[in-house]
Formats: sequence, C-alpha cells, structure tokens
Amino acid sequence: MIRALLLYTSAGGGHRSAAHAIAAELRTLPGAQVEVRDVLDFTPRWFAYSKAWSLVQRRGPHAWDWLFDITERGTLDLDPVRLPLNAVVLRDLDRYLLATRPTHVVCTHYLPALAVARVASAIQARTIVAVTDHLAHRAWLVPGVDAYCVANASVARYMRARTRAEVIVTGIPIAAEFDASSVRAVAPEFRITPPGLPSPLRRARILALLGGVPRGDARAVIDELAALEGTHELVVLTGSDQDVRAHAHEHLPRARIADRTESMPAELDAADVVVTKAGGLIVSECLARGRALVLPFHAPGQERGNARYAVTAGAAVRPELAELAATLDDLVATRGALRRMAAHARRAASPDSAALAAQVLVGRMVATTLPLEDARVA
Repeated sequence: MIRALLLYTSAGGGHRSAAHAIAAELRTLPGAQVEVRDVLDFTPRWFAYSKAWSLVQRRGPHAWDWLFDITERGTLDLDPVRLPLNAVVLRDLDRYLLATRPTHVVCTHYLPALAVARVASAIQARTIVAVTDHLAHRAWLVPGVDAYCVANASVARYMRARTRAEVIVTGIPIAAEFDASSVRAVAPEFRITPPGLPSPLRRARILALLGGVPRGDARAVIDELAALEGTHELVVLTGSDQDVRAHAHEHLPRARIADRTESMPAELDAADVVVTKAGGLIVSECLARGRALVLPFHAPGQERGNARYAVTAGAAVRPELAELAATLDDLVATRGALRRMAAHARRAASPDSAALAAQVLVGRMVATTLPLEDARVA
C-alpha cells in the first residue's frame, strides 16, 4: 500500500503546482492514498515565510542574487541558522510525520525536506526531492533523500557531485494537462506574400503574465504594450496587484485584462508569444505547450537558470524592458521566427515530467536502468 505525502511551500505557486502534478499521477496507481500539504500549515504564525519571499521578489531581487551566490559558494554558511530554525518552526510537521508514517514522501522545496530528514530513520519512507528550477543550489542538498528529480543534465551533474542519492532528469514536474501532443504545437504560419515583397506585419496574440512581477516592472511592461494596441491582440493577466490592474485598464483600453485565468493551457494555446518572468513552472509549461517566450524581467537567483535554459534552447529572447515593444514587433514581423521558437520550445520540454517523478518515487525508474544518452538521465 502506497501512502504518499507531498509537501510544498506556498512561497510562489511553482512548488505547489509541482506537488499537485505529481500527486495527480500517483492517484492513478491502484490503492494509493495521496495527501498534499503546504508545509507552512505546520509553522507558527510568526514564521511569515510566504510574505517574506513575496517581499524579496517585489523589492529585493538584487539582494536575493547576492544571498543566493554567497551561500552557493559557501562564503556564508546558513546551516548553523537554518537547521535549528527549521527544527523549531516545523516541529509540528515532525510530529505529523511520526504519527501518520507515510510510506512515500515528495518534497518540492528544501524546507520540508529538512524536516523529513530529521525523522527519516523512524518513518523509513522512500523520499524524493523535486528541484523546481533549471539551476541548483546547495540548499537542496539534504541527508536521507533517496532520489532527486531534476530539470536538466547540468543540474544532474551538480547534484551527483555532491550527493550519493539517485539523481534522475525528469524535467520540472508540470500537470499532465500541459502535454501538448494533441493540440496546435506552433504558432500559425505567416500569410504568403508575392515573391520579393516583405512579409506584412501579422496581427499576433500576445499574452503577458504579470503575477508576481515587481510593480514597477509590471507597469513598465504595460506602458510598452500600449504601443502595440491596435496592431496586435493583447491579453494581460495582472495577478492580485490592484495597482497593476488599474494601470493596465488605464493604458490598455482595448486589451483583455484579468487577474488570472481558469485554464492556463487554453490561454497559452491561444497565444502566439508569451511575456513572463522566468519562474521554473511557467517556463516549463510554456515549453510544453510550444510557445515562444519573451523574458524581459530580472531573473533573480535560481530563475537565472530557467531563463538561460529557454534562451539556449532557442525558445526565448531576453530584451531589456525598454525594448519590449520593439522586440515583439520584430519577432512577429520576421517570417517564421515564432514558429522556429515554438518548435525549439517543444524540443526542450518535458511534458511527462510529473509521471516520471511519480515513477521515481515508487521505485519504478532509477538512474542505472536507462542509457546515459536518454534525455531523462544525465
């Protein structure tokens, strides 16, 4: 009997989405009991981890870069602080694990992984950690982990040099609904024009995802998109920031503006190009749907890896914010540019990542059973 517990933090939506994606795959197994929990439900009220992370994202991305780098290099060792703190703030999770004794545990963030490690010898659960970005950090290295599911070969090499656990390239776990095998994989072709004439500017659908983006950057994107109104169709999802939403309504009167969408796969399918920040999950979801990406925002810390992965794959460009409108116009006007980026996106995607992670959890996939040349193992 599989009694699986999936633990995430609600600091950002990616860790939650990855946990639920793996949980959905586990629920297809006969007799599996699956529970998904936000680890912050077990912490005291004063431990405002989500609020602190949101503040860092909005106000201190450059400070996060600095902290990320010095802790990765070992210049500043946070373990003497984070390990005792974790034991205090997650002692209720320790008790919960000992009381429920799951047979399998998935952590999509290192915060719960530290708690699981403390009781690992007592509960004897098979434990995997899913790294949710295309860049690793020593914070993910936790004793007692049986396997790591990682985004790409580079992260796999980093982890294998530092742990004896299995390290398997599954991709970042995304929901099965993002598998685009049966939908339009690339943007429509440009209209055919007479030989020797330049391609006319086609009306494209541009989707801008501004949730979690610092307010000033979000407003700058809106100002840039205003130059494209009437030329292209604009869809802007602002997130919960009321100031950003009001700015969008004021400066983009003909755009479709909402705080969020009921179906991200459908929204991506309808778009020709997506403007977003380089979060691990949204980048992976766009790649899986075969969508060209424009990443104009600063990518702090681990997000640098996601931006670099998509750009290197040929699926994304990284303009300066002030060049966003011109970049979008150029991409649309260049015959075949969006189609090429969309095709590169599909090749760089891992749409079956959650299913692979579920197989790793139950021991049906290990690194030694697949050839080194396989894209899933490095």
